[in-house]
Amino acid sequence: MNMKRLFKTTGLLATICCVLLSCSSGEENEKERPGDNGQQGGNNGNTEMPESKVSRISSIEQLNQGTPVINSHIDVVSRSSIKMNFRTYTELGESVLKSAKPNYVRVKRMTNGGYIMFYHNNQIGASCSYATSLDFKTWNYRGKIFTNYSITDSKGNKNERRYSNCDGVVLSNGDILAVASYRANSGYRDLPKDAGLEIRRSKDNGATWSEPIEIYQGVNWEPYLLELPSGEIHCYFTDSSRTGIVSTDTGTAMVISKDGGQTWLPSFGNTPNYVIRMKWEQDGHAYFNHQMPSVIKLAGSNELAAAVETNKEGTYYISLVYSGEDGEWDYLNVDQEGPIDSNNLSFYGCAPYLIQFPSGETVLSYNQSSTYYMKMGDTNARNFGNAYAPFLGKGYWGTLNLVDSHQLIGAMPNTGNGTIMLSQFILNHRINAVRRGVKVDSDNSEWANTDHALFVGDKSQAQATLRCSFDDENVYFLVEVLDYVVAKDDYVTIYVSSSVDDDKLDEAYRIRVSPEGLESSEVYTGTWCNTDLGMSVSTVICDKANTNSSDDYGYIAEISIPRSKLKIESGEILVNFAIFDKQAGEDVLASLTNTAHWIPCVIYTSDAADD
Repeated sequence: MNMKRLFKTTGLLATICCVLLSCSSGEENEKERPGDNGQQGGNNGNTEMPESKVSRISSIEQLNQGTPVINSHIDVVSRSSIKMNFRTYTELGESVLKSAKPNYVRVKRMTNGGYIMFYHNNQIGASCSYATSLDFKTWNYRGKIFTNYSITDSKGNKNERRYSNCDGVVLSNGDILAVASYRANSGYRDLPKDAGLEIRRSKDNGATWSEPIEIYQGVNWEPYLLELPSGEIHCYFTDSSRTGIVSTDTGTAMVISKDGGQTWLPSFGNTPNYVIRMKWEQDGHAYFNHQMPSVIKLAGSNELAAAVETNKEGTYYISLVYSGEDGEWDYLNVDQEGPIDSNNLSFYGCAPYLIQFPSGETVLSYNQSSTYYMKMGDTNARNFGNAYAPFLGKGYWGTLNLVDSHQLIGAMPNTGNGTIMLSQFILNHRINAVRRGVKVDSDNSEWANTDHALFVGDKSQAQATLRCSFDDENVYFLVEVLDYVVAKDDYVTIYVSSSVDDDKLDEAYRIRVSPEGLESSEVYTGTWCNTDLGMSVSTVICDKANTNSSDDYGYIAEISIPRSKLKIESGEILVNFAIFDKQAGEDVLASLTNTAHWIPCVIYTSDAADD
């Protein structure tokens, strides 16, 4: 009987003897496995006999729960990225939303921890509906929040008031304000007195709503609500068809409330505040654009940043505009463009939505060629990186909303099958290792839930987190994999580089661990070659043979590497992380060909602080 079989037999006897055992232990693999470069991968780890324990796999939602520090990552946002949490992905259709073609979706996190979703049916909409969820999994249709009805319009004709583009904001006191654009169904462009904006308020997380209040009169689309820390509330909207000559003669206007949304200025029936417009010319005439606004107050600043859609001669662009440090928009004349600080026609796209994490990273979503894209930006919302397309379905008018310091919601209609695509996304950025003594026994109980963690898991239900600790002698990694079916060919790969200023792979390490233990450790010297890092590795498997629920299926790996092997420079290393699942293939946090977007891990000689 070889040692591997002996360990498995010992683990089985321990399982029988201990009723508290919830995971089956497996130590590093003693067989040799071919490396990627054709060389044999040896077992470089030390083996410890498994002990009986209760190990429960931590999900990413349980981690990164420390108190955030505003703009803590301002100097390394170029390395930050987002990953879809595939396990939260869903498509909601008519059976749930009671709409055959749900469109213009907006999703908000409520103060009770649940979620509220606004949408209308078809491309333009006649009324606006909403649904709620307490867990982001089960959604319940709650009815129409703005309902179309018959009117006699301002010209004395029978008509119908219709609603579109419902948006909402959860106020600092927990109230929800919902706003929608209304219009006369027939001839709305010529009936500005029969068009405008209405709001409703809920004080009980969407269970009941106040009667609607008209806050603006005039032809408009696409309202957007923003509450500032002062309590002032802005309602931005597309000021539509101002001249009636060309449909693309628009701009962004706003009305303001200083009493929690009870009253608004300029008051109903008056000209709004024109704030964001770009001038363009056609046939010798001047027109304006910049529409569909999404506005945030930048973290650590009073400055407002807005992402808008610009339709120039039928081509759609994303433009970015800024209020200045005082956080006040200049009010424009009817024939004036502004503000001065504008990045007009920044790149192709439409229907933008802008958010910011407390740590500083901004995220912009938009549509192009019916595809939902997201871009990570800097703390000033001025420079954005590569586009990330998480959804396979096609549609338009997507949205974003912040969940907490490391999670956001992304959603967009899939117009091809009449559903709303919906998922949560995880922020990966610089992490701080925690000073602690770690016993390498695959028991995760000594790792606190507030530890910083990295995440991969946007390809399938198989997902993993990576955490780091250290002491004077070693650096420790904890990998926790959630996977409904653990296969012998599954594995995780940790990449480590000590060069924080060079994007090259030279002398980076690659460590591969399967559910049964260490598979290989390699160093890059033009190609990946075997190396001995003096590691200790312990793994434990949770599968259907155990008493855990299916959400706990997967495996845990605890890894120790001597500090002397890692050449830690300036108290940091760079890490990358990948998971291989037999059914879904490989899922990688960042590029495997260079280290430009690998994540810094801070390893101090004293306790590292939370971000």
